[in-house]
Amino acid sequence: CVPGCHCPAGLVLAQDGQCVQPGACPCRHGTQLHPPGSRIHRGCNTWCVGWGCPGHGKDRAGDVCAGTCVATGDPHYVTFDGRAFSFLGDCEYLLAREVTGLFAVTAENVPCGTSGVTCTKSVVVVMGNTIVHMLRGEGWQGLGWVLHGDGDVPGVPTRDSPVLAGRDVTVNGVSVRPPKVYSGSGLTLERAGLFLLLLSRLGLVVLWDGGTRVYVRLEPQHQGRVAGLCGNFDGDAENDFTSRQGVLEPTPELFGNSWRLSLLCPEVNSADSRHPCAESPHRAPWAHRRCSILRQRLFVPCHDAVPCQRFYDWCVFDACGCDSGGDCECLCTAIAAYAQECGRRGIHIRWRSQELC
Repeated sequence: CVPGCHCPAGLVLAQDGQCVQPGACPCRHGTQLHPPGSRIHRGCNTWCVGWGCPGHGKDRAGDVCAGTCVATGDPHYVTFDGRAFSFLGDCEYLLAREVTGLFAVTAENVPCGTSGVTCTKSVVVVMGNTIVHMLRGEGWQGLGWVLHGDGDVPGVPTRDSPVLAGRDVTVNGVSVRPPKVYSGSGLTLERAGLFLLLLSRLGLVVLWDGGTRVYVRLEPQHQGRVAGLCGNFDGDAENDFTSRQGVLEPTPELFGNSWRLSLLCPEVNSADSRHPCAESPHRAPWAHRRCSILRQRLFVPCHDAVPCQRFYDWCVFDACGCDSGGDCECLCTAIAAYAQECGRRGIHIRWRSQELC
């Protein structure tokens, strides 16, 4: 609604050309208009719009949502509270640790290109006396893909799914082959589509595609009780760059360096790094051309809900950076990361084809 000279004093012009009370204006959410008194559902929350709501505003009711942290590509991160950054560390880093030591999730990154980009080699989850080690290796056969419209979210494994060899997953040093359930510790390991899925009754879920995508999901009871590269899950993205020493750092490099597990690992210095496309200019046209699908018609239904520019930039970065083999895997993972964000918002896009991934 907009004020103007077309309506009597005290009234405003609505989108349908009618003069209405200001409190009767619909609420725009994404690309849709919602009339007063309606409810908008997103995730585990519900918003009440306009009249009929306390204060006649846009009020939220419902539960505090679970938080998801993403580590994807070479490597890029989105914290539990939604802060996005890139950090090219070559070490093992703490992604998330509960303040009392209830659990911890770490990821080891190793070089996967000549320009300094790094990719995830292994993921370790520690819960009390239980240590789960997930190692990238030859057990992921062929890197087949499953056609899920929402970007390979966990689903039903098919014959095209990668086969996870038991020696790639160990629990307290013993090789296991998922699915595996440990009733005593409340731990479950499963294969779900492209992912190895770890579920715990502690309110922790970890997914890894055996390559360059790691998802850590925490239930609401852990809000404000974690620390690491995934942030503190307190609802405020501005303080997510809090270091191990409790200092709010100004750059991803200073923040990330503080969460390395070994001081013997080299520190990351932003001054030493160049964009992979500048290091390998011959790869840039291919990277831009292939990643442009994120900007094209296929993904337009998702653009309002999830702006694609950041994911496009990450895709180009990764496609240029993966120059030591596996470049198509890096490209496909970058596109899948955006598709999955769309799927989390209820926008499911079938984007894989014989020509693309």
